[in-house]
Amino acid sequence: MASTTRPSSGFQDDLLSAHERQTPVEHTPTPSTFTLPDGFLGGPAPNLVKSKINFAKGGIPEHADAWAVVLDGVVSEEECSALVKAAEATTNGEWERAMVNVGGGRQALYEDTRKCGRIIWDNREIMTRLWARIEASVPEIHTLRNWANVTGNGPAKRAETWKVTRLNERARCLKYTGGEYFKAHCDGTYETPDCSERSYFTLHLYLNDAEGKNGERQLEGGATTFFNWGMTQRIDVVPKCGRVLLFQHRGLLHAGDDVISGTKLTLRTDIMYALEDDNMAAEPEA
Repeated sequence: MASTTRPSSGFQDDLLSAHERQTPVEHTPTPSTFTLPDGFLGGPAPNLVKSKINFAKGGIPEHADAWAVVLDGVVSEEECSALVKAAEATTNGEWERAMVNVGGGRQALYEDTRKCGRIIWDNREIMTRLWARIEASVPEIHTLRNWANVTGNGPAKRAETWKVTRLNERARCLKYTGGEYFKAHCDGTYETPDCSERSYFTLHLYLNDAEGKNGERQLEGGATTFFNWGMTQRIDVVPKCGRVLLFQHRGLLHAGDDVISGTKLTLRTDIMYALEDDNMAAEPEA
C-alpha cells in the first residue's frame, strides 16, 4: 500500500535536483565469457505493439504532459533468456548488491531504499541492436527542442536542439526476489565523461514473465509503478517478457514495487543525446 502522506516541498525539490548532470559511479564490469548466437537481436522486433501511458486518464493529471510508452513484443523469450545468461557469464553467476549514488563520486548500500541484485554489463553492439528494434517506433523523441518538461528549462530557454544518438552501452541487469524493491525515486541524467552526450530517457527491458505458460503465477508484485507527488495515485506497468518501458527521467516519480514472491529480472539503460551544432547545421547564406 502506497503512503498517503504528501512529501514536503523539500522532498520534491531534492528529487527534481537529481536531474542535474551526474555521472553514476559503478564498478568496472568483467568481460563476458558467454557467446551469444550469431545475428543475436538482428532483424525487427518479433511483434511490436506500442501503447502510450496516459497519466491524466490513469488518475495522475499532474503528469499529463509527461512522456512514457510501453512497447510489447520487442524481444523474444529465448532472446531474453540469452541476455540473462550472457550477463551472468560476466560474474560467474554472481549478482552484487545494488547500491545508491550519494554524490561526490560515491555509492552506498541503502537497502531501506534499494534492495536487489545487480550485474553491470557493457556491450555497445547489443545495445545498438536493441535500439534498432525500437527506434522507428518512437520518432517523437528523436529530436528534443523546446521540451522543458524533458530537458529542463535551461536547454529550452537556450533554444537548444538535442538529437538522439544511441543507447548507453552500459546495461544494468537487475534481479529482485521475494521482499526486494526500489523505493520511489526519480532517475537522474547521465553525462558521458567528455560531456558530448547526455541521457534524457530511461529504458527498461523486462526479461521474464509474471505468469508462466500454463497460467501459473511466477511473480507476484514487482511492477514498475508511477506515482503522483502525494503518492496517493499510481499506475502500474506489469513485468512481461520482452516488454520495453520507456519514460523521461525528469519529474516522474516511480518505484520498483515490492516483489512478494518469485523473481523479477530486468535490464535498464538510458537513451543518449548530443547537442546539435547550430552553426554547422545552418545552411550557408547565398
